[in-house]
Amino acid sequence: METTTVMVVDLVGSTRAIASVPQMRMDELMAEAVLPIRRVVEENGGEIIKFTGDGYLTAFRSATRALHAAAQITDLFVSSPRLPIGEWLAGCRVAIHTCDTTRFEDDLLGEGVVVPARMEKHVPTNVVYVTSTVRDAAKSAEFDFEPVGELALGGIPRPVQVHRLVAERYRGIERDTFLTVTDLVGLNALAARISLTALNERLRDWVSIHREALGSTRGRLRSVAGDNVLSTHGSADEAVSFLLMLDRLARGRRIAGGTEPPAAAPRGAASDERAGEPAGPRPARVPVPAARDEPASEAGPVPRSVTGSKPVDVDDAAGDDSRPPFTFSAVIAHGDLFVPDFGLAGPLVSSTCRTLQALEPGTKIITDGVLQLLTSGRGAFGPELPPVPGGLTDRYHLLVGPESSLVDGGDEARVVK
Repeated sequence: METTTVMVVDLVGSTRAIASVPQMRMDELMAEAVLPIRRVVEENGGEIIKFTGDGYLTAFRSATRALHAAAQITDLFVSSPRLPIGEWLAGCRVAIHTCDTTRFEDDLLGEGVVVPARMEKHVPTNVVYVTSTVRDAAKSAEFDFEPVGELALGGIPRPVQVHRLVAERYRGIERDTFLTVTDLVGLNALAARISLTALNERLRDWVSIHREALGSTRGRLRSVAGDNVLSTHGSADEAVSFLLMLDRLARGRRIAGGTEPPAAAPRGAASDERAGEPAGPRPARVPVPAARDEPASEAGPVPRSVTGSKPVDVDDAAGDDSRPPFTFSAVIAHGDLFVPDFGLAGPLVSSTCRTLQALEPGTKIITDGVLQLLTSGRGAFGPELPPVPGGLTDRYHLLVGPESSLVDGGDEARVVK
């Protein structure tokens, strides 16, 4: 028997959300709803005991860490009630209790489990209820509580004194975040050649490789807007690992079923490569520097195949079957994010998106600030270049190793071919 802080998290509205999506999208819905909870629990030193069907039973050795995790979890749903796949969840309910528990195989037994499980039914949506034992065990200077009163819980002989965690001060800002924004090249040109169904499948496949890369790099999918995908990570190494893995997946992915016959383009349709751009002359792009006699980086000379003088042509990327099906541009930047109800916002997001729009299609960059925070993998990037006009003020570095990957366990940056 040991003293444990037990936290129960329940998803509100998950049954309705599951009923509203096709069977084939249920896995996506549940992954986007519950995997961020698992990540927050693990990052705060907690343990997932079991998945309860619409939430988690978790355990912490520290009441303080459990409270930090609870505040972050409710903030996930307050800030982003709409999941990246487009479905809404009302939010979550969180109940926490500190008490002695007994381990039995892979489960927990005792009052420490029964109390939060019963208490959770009384918790309002996106609120955290804690017992007085949690409040007393936590570092009081870090948290504020409001009294709720006594609750009579079934199977518990005495009323339980309950308090609400005041979590609002955690909400609205995410600091020191690594933001990655990607842009799929050639979407509009492709839309004129294939059916809407085929286009939808392609976009779903594009998002699915983001999820695959994020799943192994502890990242979070934050928003999908047409061909733009916004993701966040907690460290520079994780963000760059994500970009390198996404690049490998995009190069290796092939469209199932072959290429569909071209669809007739509507009369007067624009052929600009980016959704939402008006027809007419394309805006000026920041050219990708041509390979020239420069000092070799840690990865060796910059390969002409990545930074050659001829930029990726949008229509060629959409129509050349020799190219990978997913050619994309990307920017990784570092800073603070505003997290309103409708997604991500703030200067970091707008500046990163402007930078992305100014790049030649297919270019992938990280800011110098991100590069300086890397502990490995710097050899995958070229020399420092001036800031992009109208975009981020930081200088940046091009991804120059198309088959690069971070090497685990080494202090030196290396490029694996």
